[in-house]
Amino acid sequence: MAHVEIDYPRLYWLSFAVAGLVTLVRSVVQGLAGVTVQTLLLLVVGMVVFGTALRGLRNPEASGAPTEPTPLLIVAVLAATVYSVFTLATIV
Repeated sequence: MAHVEIDYPRLYWLSFAVAGLVTLVRSVVQGLAGVTVQTLLLLVVGMVVFGTALRGLRNPEASGAPTEPTPLLIVAVLAATVYSVFTLATIV
C-alpha cells in the first residue's frame, strides 16, 4: 500500500478558500433577487475569507496553519466542507 503524504497547511487554507468562494457565489445569487444588508454582509465575509485563504495558500508553511492533524485542523476542514456542501445545495 502506498504512503500518501498530506500537505496539512495547504488543505487547511484550501478548505477556507472554497468556503469563501461559495459565500461569494451565494451573495451574488442572492443579489440577483435584490440587494439587502444580508447580501452585502455575505459579500464582505466571502471576500475576507477568500482573500485570507489565498494569502495563506501563497505561503502555507509560514502562514501559521496547522502542520499536523490536530483537532483544530480536523474541525476547521470539516466545518468548512460541511458549510460549502450545504450552502451549494441551497443555491442549486
